[in-house]
Amino acid sequence: MAKQKMNINELYAVTGKILVEKGYAGFHFKLVSDQLNVSRSTIYEYFSNKDELIASLMVHLMDTIMAEYEGLDRISEPLEKLRRIFDSFMKYAHLHQILLFAPFVNGESSPSVKKDLVTLRQQHHTLTRVLTEVIDACKEAGSIRQDIPSSLVASLLFQSIQIPKNKTIENAEWSEMIFRVLLEGYGVRDRHGVAF
Repeated sequence: MAKQKMNINELYAVTGKILVEKGYAGFHFKLVSDQLNVSRSTIYEYFSNKDELIASLMVHLMDTIMAEYEGLDRISEPLEKLRRIFDSFMKYAHLHQILLFAPFVNGESSPSVKKDLVTLRQQHHTLTRVLTEVIDACKEAGSIRQDIPSSLVASLLFQSIQIPKNKTIENAEWSEMIFRVLLEGYGVRDRHGVAF
């Protein structure tokens, strides 16, 4: 019998979709093979168990997200950098749903899973460091209040991807609205610019 070919990007897309729909416990290769019209043995040629596939997918997703930050050094304005990071958070909000399954992955199931989980932690640390550095630069530039801990600002920015999107509003406008509320607050200002 001829070896079946499989597109890894299709495999990742189906894996992510099933993870979001069924959760970690409900995920298995049969669901994936049925959606891709390949045999389970074809998937096993690439990954020996579901933890290998899920961990590999997560590293792939973080690589995609991290690639968004490669051009940040060319931007001189800290607030513009922060906006770029925030926009990528919003752009890839659906990917973050998949990354939430990382604690369920069994790091002891194989050496490749263990390696991928280490890579995932390093990527998360790098992302957090970059975000915090940009927030600190915004504080130095006077764009963000000094009295608010950078970790709180980072958490608010990151958690904003969980806000259910209004379907009648375009993605760019939605992202702009949330960023403005986070940056300026939602209080009404008097004629002197003071919130009350």
